[in-house]
Amino acid sequence: MTTEMRKTGIDAVAEMPWGTHFCLFYETKDDLLRTLVPYCRAGLEAREFCLWVVSEPVTVDDARHALSKAVPDLDHHLADHSLEIASARDWYLQGGTFDLRRVIGGWNEKLARALASGYAGVRVTGDTAWLEEKDWKDFCEYEDALNDSVANQHLALLCTYPLGACGAAEILDVVRTHQFATLERRGTCDVIETAGVKQARAEIARCQAQAQLAHVTRVTTLGEVTASLAHEVNQPLAAIVNNANACLGLLAKRRDLDEVREALADIVSDGNRASAIVEHVRELAKRSSPPKRPLDLADVVADVVALAGAESATRGVTIRTDLESDLPVVVGDRVRLQQVLLSLVVNGMDAMSAVPEGERRLEIRGRRDSQDGSPAVVLSVQDLGIGLEKGRADGVFEAFYTTRPHGMGMGLATSRSIVEDHGGRLWAERNQGPGATFSFRLPAASAVGS
Repeated sequence: MTTEMRKTGIDAVAEMPWGTHFCLFYETKDDLLRTLVPYCRAGLEAREFCLWVVSEPVTVDDARHALSKAVPDLDHHLADHSLEIASARDWYLQGGTFDLRRVIGGWNEKLARALASGYAGVRVTGDTAWLEEKDWKDFCEYEDALNDSVANQHLALLCTYPLGACGAAEILDVVRTHQFATLERRGTCDVIETAGVKQARAEIARCQAQAQLAHVTRVTTLGEVTASLAHEVNQPLAAIVNNANACLGLLAKRRDLDEVREALADIVSDGNRASAIVEHVRELAKRSSPPKRPLDLADVVADVVALAGAESATRGVTIRTDLESDLPVVVGDRVRLQQVLLSLVVNGMDAMSAVPEGERRLEIRGRRDSQDGSPAVVLSVQDLGIGLEKGRADGVFEAFYTTRPHGMGMGLATSRSIVEDHGGRLWAERNQGPGATFSFRLPAASAVGS
């Protein structure tokens, strides 16, 4: 299950990771709307594609009217299709029959389209008031199959059941086929305690701790390239001051205004450059990260090379890049992947501290990969440093493993976690000669959700 947490909009649940499949029992139409409106609103605010499948007594118009009170720009979401409200008869019973494979295929198709369009994932809620006794067994099989279908996907499903239509046996079936259950009655929402609930809460606690650790590691890595950041910002600032002084001198001498315009254009350009550097640092230092979106890893490499440029010069390390042209686009969180690559670059520079000056070379390579039959991108960072102990290539990713006197030993462990959260893999290899190579593989956007 992916560890990225999403706000549910439901007070009793608060947050959930992607891959969550849970249910809600409700008594009245008002109970149902009271829960589903904030659930959908939270998804829209998080740049998720939202699908609300309604059934009597709630109609498409009821759902739209209720949402319009909570979502001021509802018409915009409906127009750009970030929100769809559909009838259960149209979604579950196309052709008059329920086909679990067709319905599950529909969810996966929605997910693939949403990710390709830049959404963070898909949030779904579907009501079951349409269910008849003849469809119950097939629907339970469908609910059971959904647990495997949504695992490790950027998909979250909330299934709603009217209490009046469920006997004791049906309630047990529903609880069994979902990760956990909630109950909405007279304005109060409660979580029904099950083994799945306890597991979900433990997962949430683990994810929150992991997110905090990732933030600490990111800030620590930034601290290690502080000199580089200061140098990168000071360069455009110095150019701005020089050009401004030049403008003052030209104006005082009533010189040709074309020269003044050129100097002012340089000031604008350098100001934008300094602003971009500050923005990179601000994003990396933030506790939260933006959602995953289609991403060109060549841009991530360029960002990291810029951030580490002056630090590498201070350490006497030459950084080279060798990226294949037209690398496939991936679906990723740009800031977190910057964190991974920056951490690997800093580690590589540290590993070469004892290497004679003039021989400290670090290379970042990028290539296409399809070894397992699906398109992917592999980024590698190769240094010429102290290398890895024989048989310890995988051990460097263990928490608290470090060869640095003042290191926390969490950078590589956190980096592996981030890469795995992107559906990828991070590994280390000893070089044929001196040094080591750290590589991570990410699936291409075309392979995500397929």
